[in-house]
Amino acid sequence: MSIPFYDFPSSPILIIGALGIAIAITVFFVSYQKYFNSPLNKELTEKKKALIKEQKELNERLEKIEQDLKNL
Repeated sequence: MSIPFYDFPSSPILIIGALGIAIAITVFFVSYQKYFNSPLNKELTEKKKALIKEQKELNERLEKIEQDLKNL
């Protein structure tokens, strides 16, 4: 009894297709990274502004709590 093996065809069309898929995935990954790390990304700048605002509010609350503790 013999075990059947699949012979991978060495067709140039298959090789070109596989390279095309690999290049497409690479381009997608690189463009995704570049877009979301771009300083021109509006979502990123809005998120940074919101985080800075939240940090200021938390610092103000912390200072108020510290002053209340000192007054005790």
